[in-house]
Formats: sequence, C-alpha cells, structure tokens
Amino acid sequence: MRNALSPFLRRAALRTSAAAALVVAGMAASAAPASMQGAPCKVAQVYTSPTNDKGWSWSHEQSFLSIQKENPSIDLSIRKDSVPDDNKQAVIDLLESMVAEGAKVVYTTSFGFMEPTREVARNHPDVAFFHASGYPLPTDPPNVGYYFAAIEEGRYVTGVVAGLAVDQGANIGYVAAFPIPEVFRGANAFAIGVAKVNPSAKIHNKWTLTWFDPKLEKDAAEATLGAPINAQLVTQHQDSTAAQVAAQAAGKFGVAYHADMNEAAPQATLTSATWNWAVHNKPTAEAACSGAWSQGGQVTIPAEWQNWSGSFRDGTVGVAPLNEAALAKHPLAAEIKAAYDAEVAAFKAGEKNLATIFTGPISDNSGKVQIVSAPDIGKLYDDNGMWFASNVVGSTKP
Repeated sequence: MRNALSPFLRRAALRTSAAAALVVAGMAASAAPASMQGAPCKVAQVYTSPTNDKGWSWSHEQSFLSIQKENPSIDLSIRKDSVPDDNKQAVIDLLESMVAEGAKVVYTTSFGFMEPTREVARNHPDVAFFHASGYPLPTDPPNVGYYFAAIEEGRYVTGVVAGLAVDQGANIGYVAAFPIPEVFRGANAFAIGVAKVNPSAKIHNKWTLTWFDPKLEKDAAEATLGAPINAQLVTQHQDSTAAQVAAQAAGKFGVAYHADMNEAAPQATLTSATWNWAVHNKPTAEAACSGAWSQGGQVTIPAEWQNWSGSFRDGTVGVAPLNEAALAKHPLAAEIKAAYDAEVAAFKAGEKNLATIFTGPISDNSGKVQIVSAPDIGKLYDDNGMWFASNVVGSTKP
C-alpha cells in the first residue's frame, strides 16, 4: 500500500540505476542459511489494510507465512493490520511497542510508514527494519532497507490478455486509486500491452482516491461496465476483489491485481499481476534473525538490500494462472493462451523487462510524445511519469 502524499514523487528519483535495471540476481549471498535453528526470532509486520483483502497486504503476509513454514523458528506473533498510514505518531508508538515486545526485524508495508520506520530505526540500532515502497536517504541509519518490484512487467502481460479477450475497438474499465507515478506506470504498462494486440481498444480510467474501499471500488467498476462506456472487461489498481465481483455480476471479464482473485470471481477474472515478496523477505529475515548483520549491537544491512528491486525474472513479479475455464467458449481462447505463455516465457528469460515495455515512441493521451526511444526509467518513477498512454481515456487529475 502506498500513500498518495507528494513525497512519494521523490521515491524513484532516488532509486539507483541498478534498481531501475532490476539487478537482483545473486543477492542471497548475504543471507543466512535456509535452515535456521535455535530460539524463536520475532519478525514483526505492519499492514495498512486487512490481510484477508486478497490484495496488497495479503500478498505480503503470505510471504511471511511461507517463510515460517520452512523455518518454524520464525515467530510472526507481532503483527498489526488495518493500520492507518496518515498518523505518524500512532505508527511510531506501534513500532516502539513491537521492538519492546522483542522484534528482531520489522517490516512496514505502506508508504506512509516510511518516516516512522526511519525514526524508530534510529532509536534501535540493534533491530533491522525494512520498508516496502519507500526510498533511501543519505541520512538513513544503517539498519533500514527498502524494497519494491517492477510489477509493471506483470501488468503488461495482463494487458495483452485483456486486449485479446475483448472485441477489437472495445472499451475496458480501469479502477485506479491515486494519481501518483506508481499508478500511472501500472496503467500505462497495461495499456501498452492492450495496444500491442488491440490498437483501437480504449481504457477508461476511474479514480477512487482510496487504496482499499470495496464499495467505492465496486461503484467505480460499475460506472465503466454500464452505459455509456459499456466496458467488456474491468481491471484495477485497488486492494480488494470488488471490481472483479462487479465484472462477474455484469457478465463481463476482469483482470485482477496483487493476487490471484479467481476464487472471488471465477467466471470473470482471467489473470492477475502478482507479487511474491518471499524472494526479498526470506533471505532478509533469515539474515537478520541469524545475527549475520549484527556487530557490537549495531545492525548494518548490506548494500544490496538497502534499496532492492525485484522483477519477473527473479520471481518477485508474476501473473496468476490463466483462467482457461472462463475462456472456454471464447473464439480466441487458443490464441490468448499462446500469447499468455509467450509473454510469460519472455519475461522469465529476461528477453523483456520494464525498459522494453516503455521503449518509445510512446505518446500520451494529449498527443504529446513522452518517450522517444529508450526510456529514462527514473522519469517513470517521479512526477515526469504522471501521464496516461494514448489509448487511455481520462484525466490525470481526479
């Protein structure tokens, strides 16, 4: 979960070119052995939405549960979900209480938790802290790290599926949270995927100004499914399954986000861009718990984990299995399956990545050329990235 406050715009500008290139292979060298013995290690987690949302928070919690299954010494009892990320002092108090309970490593998973994470990390140099979606500063203490992933790679694949699933020139609904670079990148990667196979299709954006509000998400989805848009498919940058359920109720297709939402709307949801945070969280939790990064009461997180970015190739990003049952009667079912398989294979092999998706020329929906040829990835992560691709209908401002 990410906060829509203006400091977010600085995040990628401060990410290194290595992160932009998604150089993540081989980083496990700093981690502890996969099998851990000894006393339980308390791994604290803070989530901003319910972990049963089948979305952002759910995807993070699943990583920790998988780690605990392999390493029973990982203690996940210190956790809190549904934590508002706009009350700095309340978050600071929560994090301090988690350290007081004995947490050896703390993971905070919403952008609004970043400043509290930094502050509490300074107070407790013997505890490791990791923040999802934030950015490093030169003044950061050595015991704090940041992590994210190029989910746009999965978004692109789902756009290809969506473009083939609807009629040529059809309308597609897009339920979006906040007008920040992360949301624009995702929408544009999806739109570029659609355009590859269905150049006359249009993606109609609807803002909700919330990350998690099932009613608002449902209302926005229904606004695209009904007249005058009459979308044949709905996708989302939201944290609940509401848009997918709305698509199924309307007898239309859906493409989900964060996790496989097929169970919520089995007749509608075709696939989803997904996260596997265990790629990051398993080696970092094991290293922190083993004491490998501690010396003289000070935790020092190695450079490769200080500003980490995952990708499709390393397994952090993926797509849910294609829902072939929902496509059983589709005249292009075989073509959709073939395209899905080909795109997944290309991203897994590293033949495609974030940079290839955004290779120009790419114009925005006002006709301005935003990317001429090779993309400046950093500009996609700051306020220069706040534009919609030419096949998106909607304003960049709610």
